[in-house]
Amino acid sequence: MDNTSTPKAIVFNLDNTLFDYQHSLRCAISAVRSRYPELTSKTPDELVAKYDVALQKLYDTYPRNEITYEQADVNKIQTFFTDLGLAKPSLEKVEEFRSVYKPAYREARRATPGSIETLTKLRDHGYSLAILTNGQIEDQTEKAEFIGVRHLVHHFVTSEEVGYAKPDPRIFHHVLDRLGTSADATYMVGDSLSSDIEGALDAGMRAVLYSPLAQGSECLIFKQKVPVVHHMSQLLEHVGIT
Repeated sequence: MDNTSTPKAIVFNLDNTLFDYQHSLRCAISAVRSRYPELTSKTPDELVAKYDVALQKLYDTYPRNEITYEQADVNKIQTFFTDLGLAKPSLEKVEEFRSVYKPAYREARRATPGSIETLTKLRDHGYSLAILTNGQIEDQTEKAEFIGVRHLVHHFVTSEEVGYAKPDPRIFHHVLDRLGTSADATYMVGDSLSSDIEGALDAGMRAVLYSPLAQGSECLIFKQKVPVVHHMSQLLEHVGIT
């Protein structure tokens, strides 16, 4: 670790970083796959991949205020079906899909392995902590509370609150102002190379990629070596906590 400026604060992405989104997604997809005969011909992995693509399209439009969140969510489900080569579902079928998907998703929510213990230890060592997430304030806050991480961070910032989303540098500068720390003394920990890592580096922050399935211990972004952690507890090593 570069010791020219000792990190004083750490910012975390929520979905797929502190929140085990993949676990909830797979549980929810399993539930809807059992409900709809036309989905049983697809493998769970294929359905998960298609849903992720549709979700990314939602995030590409909603944060820019091009459409309402409600319409974006409808479009997401319709895109999921059409990308699978199936007929575009009616609004009635979209609501039926939600009635199956959402309870299964919510029931399966949990923190990623080691997250709660890592946040607790970082607080004990005097780090200022924040969550920086794209999405709605109410939904994301409730999710963070449910999985047991909200009370462990000092600040919680959403794209809906500030009016712009990652990777816009302004949202990173906003959280830095909230923390009262400089960019070079602050880590951004996230799973997305574009939204979290490139966005943070563009704002002058340090970055750590959280990727349980990554092969190596570092990656090269913007000609900078970025550490990769496969388990959240490994983050402690990067900040000198044994």
